[in-house]
Amino acid sequence: MEELAKGSTVVMIAGWVAVLTLLLACVLLTLIVILRMRAQRREQRDLQAREHWTRVLQQALLGPVEVQRLQPGEVQGFVDAWNALHESLPEEAARRLVPVGQRVGLEEVSPRLLRGSYHDRAMTIIALGHLRDRRLFDRLSPFLTDRSPIVSLCAARALAQVDPPRAMAMFVPLVSEREDWVPGNVARILAENKDGSAARELGNALLRANADTTVKLVRFLADIDPQRASGVLRQLLDGHVDDHIISVCLQLVNDRHERERVIGFLAASRWHVRMHAAVALGRIGEAADAARLEPLLADSVWWVRYRAAQALMALSGNGVEAMRKVQQRQGDAFGRDIIDQVLSEHGLRGAT
Repeated sequence: MEELAKGSTVVMIAGWVAVLTLLLACVLLTLIVILRMRAQRREQRDLQAREHWTRVLQQALLGPVEVQRLQPGEVQGFVDAWNALHESLPEEAARRLVPVGQRVGLEEVSPRLLRGSYHDRAMTIIALGHLRDRRLFDRLSPFLTDRSPIVSLCAARALAQVDPPRAMAMFVPLVSEREDWVPGNVARILAENKDGSAARELGNALLRANADTTVKLVRFLADIDPQRASGVLRQLLDGHVDDHIISVCLQLVNDRHERERVIGFLAASRWHVRMHAAVALGRIGEAADAARLEPLLADSVWWVRYRAAQALMALSGNGVEAMRKVQQRQGDAFGRDIIDQVLSEHGLRGAT
């Protein structure tokens, strides 16, 4: 009898456990359905708000429009529409939308979004940048050091729209520190600068940069201000700097007045310097410089021979016939072979 009583107790407990498990599963399923329905309603509401504000903003580009302050349910849709439209507009047209952003109260609703999710912070920072209001600088500047590379780069671009000189003074020193910043995004922010403050700050940063930082910064400077970069490249090529820096400078040099400097590196002890010097001379050199390149066709390193042959091909007057004459003068078998390869590649490109 005792065993029977114990058995029935176990069955009863198991039954209650099963019932409770089923109830819990039902509760969780109900919560999931409710949350999903709320998310769908929110998405639908945001989509409707975005479509509405897109139409309003497009009308504002054509002339004055009447707008009301943003309601809580419209904020996300407005921010999405505001940012999307600005990305497709030139600066002059985008500035015509600034009064609309001010009248709807974008600045007033931003604090809540700036405390929100990663997505909300990034989108709101971008939106505030389009207001181009210098009073917002101090509100946005803390996000420049955000741990998220996307949030911090969004802040950098927004600050550059709000107050370019102050923004570049803060942004450029961080470029060398933030390894997680995508170079393409950094280059875009620097290239959008129109007042010259980006190039000025890069030039100042290069004066105190180490080897690794110099390589990174000089590339950015060459992209946005070739004239200023030319002077920096000249100083670096004349100075006793790291071979890696020399190689990068040779890749970037585009001023024909630097021919003699480049020629001086054709006899460098490091093969990668000789290689980049040959490429640079092929880019900025003259037909008479072919004689300087011919000795490199017998270099011990294949890449040096290959780039020297390509440079000879690129120089004015060095067509197929001229290259065959160079080949006949070569006493080195490797030199003759590399010319054959370059001529074969040239023929294939011409056939296509």
